[in-house]
Amino acid sequence: MTQGARATGMGLAFTAVADDPSAIFYNPAGLGWQKHFDVQVGGVFLSKVKGEFDGANPYPGNGNHEVEHKTTFVLPNIYAVVPLTPELNFGLGINAPYGLGFRWDNAETFSGRFVAQNAVIQSADINPVFSYQLIPQLAIAVGADYRLSKVQLEKNQALINPFTNSAVDVAHVKLNSDLQDNHGWGWNAGVLFRPVPQFSIGAAYRSKIKVDYDGSATFQQRLTGNAQLDAVVAAQLPQGNQKVVTRIEFPETVNLGAAVVLPADFTVALEADWTKWSRFNELLITFDNPAIPALDRHTNWSNSWAYRIGLEKKFSKFAVRAGYYRDKTPQPAADAGPILADNERDAFTAGLGYNTDRWGVNLGDAYIKFKNRDTRGQVSTDNFFGVYRESANVFALDFRLSF
Repeated sequence: MTQGARATGMGLAFTAVADDPSAIFYNPAGLGWQKHFDVQVGGVFLSKVKGEFDGANPYPGNGNHEVEHKTTFVLPNIYAVVPLTPELNFGLGINAPYGLGFRWDNAETFSGRFVAQNAVIQSADINPVFSYQLIPQLAIAVGADYRLSKVQLEKNQALINPFTNSAVDVAHVKLNSDLQDNHGWGWNAGVLFRPVPQFSIGAAYRSKIKVDYDGSATFQQRLTGNAQLDAVVAAQLPQGNQKVVTRIEFPETVNLGAAVVLPADFTVALEADWTKWSRFNELLITFDNPAIPALDRHTNWSNSWAYRIGLEKKFSKFAVRAGYYRDKTPQPAADAGPILADNERDAFTAGLGYNTDRWGVNLGDAYIKFKNRDTRGQVSTDNFFGVYRESANVFALDFRLSF
């Protein structure tokens, strides 16, 4: 949801503010008050600060310690606002709302390598919108959302060695798809009401987007050191690229917000966001080759809420921002594992900005602390038990020109 530096600094409580070009993402009705041709270009840098796992019995066992790879994802965004009439505006946003990964260090010895070593999902959205100011106090908007997306999953395949009666690595499996080949359509809408310039309430909606992925899978043999077993594996292992398909339904969202400008140019924004994560109840990966069994994971996620507060104090053209949000996890404990271990999170944000009528630059940063995910003594889909500890940082920067 981090798609603008100003919103990032204000804890993403931006649905009722929506007064810069990133409104295309947060609440396109905010374009109704933007009367100049504006272009805003920026980027978001999402970095893993901490990612650790401490194992527990029965597997992988007490004393097992694993570390996630500290990857940084760069998520660019660009927004343009074009006034068509005094009441009608057109906007175009290009951004990357999903750019996430869960990758483990020392992948070949990682204790969860038979579940996942690396899992990545990336996307790029093209979002044209139209806003219309019905009266000076009220605007509405609607738009289309075209999403390109790719997924990647890497894991090792195990086999019980009949000579030692223990599990051994026999293959490395890599499933991959190309961004340009997988896409889906959705839509978004918004409404913003400002009865007086100092107060506003807003709502925004994004529909679900279904993406059917066509990709390929490769199976690379891992030698066990036993010639007989290696020969059996080589004879049975699928050769070359194998066609693979899966489907992900990205969830719809509803964002509700209110904002008030107090004396001395001090803004307070509040927001509650709902996401229908119950759409993601299964991850089914199937192969064209009937000899390769499907990978079927029942995820059973739940709908979730996030609660946000944002503050901004302006000193003429200079602004200081701060914010906080609590995001509840949709993932049940049973689904937490090497492929993804999400949990409730607290985010603390800050930002700076310098804006004139014709140009502006904004910085925003969010430190995200995840609650420890503890699967000890609980049902686990992967039969993989322990405690996950995570934190992340999001830095956003953008530059705006107005003509």
